[in-house]
Amino acid sequence: MCAFHIEGKITLLGEQYSYFMSQLNNIRIELQEKTKEKAKQNGNSVPMEKTIIGTYHMNGSPQFSADLKTEASVFHMNCDEPSVLGGPAINPTPLTYLLFGVMACYSSSLASQCASENIELKELKIRGKLIYDIGPAVIESPNPIIKGLNLEVISDRKLTEQIGRAWKKCPAVFAIQNPIPTDITQVES
Repeated sequence: MCAFHIEGKITLLGEQYSYFMSQLNNIRIELQEKTKEKAKQNGNSVPMEKTIIGTYHMNGSPQFSADLKTEASVFHMNCDEPSVLGGPAINPTPLTYLLFGVMACYSSSLASQCASENIELKELKIRGKLIYDIGPAVIESPNPIIKGLNLEVISDRKLTEQIGRAWKKCPAVFAIQNPIPTDITQVES
């Protein structure tokens, strides 16, 4: 039950591969299998790191911008705070990007989980809702800023079990649900 096959060359974790592979739910099965094999050979681990350098602009919009690099491209992204926080509110807010990132990561995790179970999807949409309180961002308060995150899956298939398995595998969901060691320091420019 494969949507289609593709051919080409790709560099994956520093090694170049030629491939003819199956793709299901926009997931390249063989690439995912190669990563799974690398993980098995390395104690179920494939360490990765992502670094972004961004600039806060002192006038106008955007308030913050950065170039985000992928394996194939570079995207210039802009961000503004909402007007309730004194921002120009022209570009998406940081929390909008946070919600978008979690939704994108979870939808990929779910599509991947379905592909690994040979379930072909014709439709997969995610409706995301971030519930938050902006008060603690402007005045000292014991209240939490983020109150909750809800994702709703819309699909042509019943995916109850796959939703749970994908939830456990999604890196963005993991980051939201588990404290991440965080260090903020000033460095020389």
